[in-house]
Amino acid sequence: MPPFGLHTICATFRQLGIESYFCVPSLAADAEVRDMTWKAKALGIPWDEPYRDFPGELAGFECRERRYNFLRNQTDTSMIADEYVAEEFSKEHLRVSLSNHYLAEISDLDGVFWGQQYTYPLEIKEKTCAHDPRLGEYFGLDLGPFVKLAYYAAKRGNLHSLFIVREIADPQSRELVAWRYITFDRLAQFASWIQQSGGQGMSGGSSAVVRIPKSEFSVLDREALSRL
Repeated sequence: MPPFGLHTICATFRQLGIESYFCVPSLAADAEVRDMTWKAKALGIPWDEPYRDFPGELAGFECRERRYNFLRNQTDTSMIADEYVAEEFSKEHLRVSLSNHYLAEISDLDGVFWGQQYTYPLEIKEKTCAHDPRLGEYFGLDLGPFVKLAYYAAKRGNLHSLFIVREIADPQSRELVAWRYITFDRLAQFASWIQQSGGQGMSGGSSAVVRIPKSEFSVLDREALSRL
């Protein structure tokens, strides 16, 4: 069963026009993985919905006429620990199941924080601090996640966005320096809008990066969470 808190968060989403579903895989005991299907129930509504076939009929999406070539992207999965393979496979299978039926751009949400006043969708990244002669120390955010945060911020109401950085000393040791965060309002206010190419994206090409001065981030600790 979906956690009660999830219903509360999804009710906030629904008030802003964002529908939410709780999805579970369905697989017979003697079946193979290729036969796996999905069931889902709507969340954030004041009544209990039964589980239905997913994706089923979803309003606002255009049906796909051609086969979805989900193998066109080459992603290195060797760093996924064994204990997380089942979870990552389930998320990818669900993504492909939706994309087989509908034309849709799919993006993940790293988490949701239920604050004192607002609900915060989270984008969480592990990063080293970069330096620019004109900007000083900064953290980069790919354009895709930036647009995602902007989408939630544009809904306004009770919904805000946070960009959280796990700052590390270097990519080799991944030694933690500090957890830092910035609200989307401050991110949009202080980000450098001069486009700069970043590293390789999920699709294999280079990504555009928005640069945010490190000085505009706050340290993320228990006290900071209590103020949000």
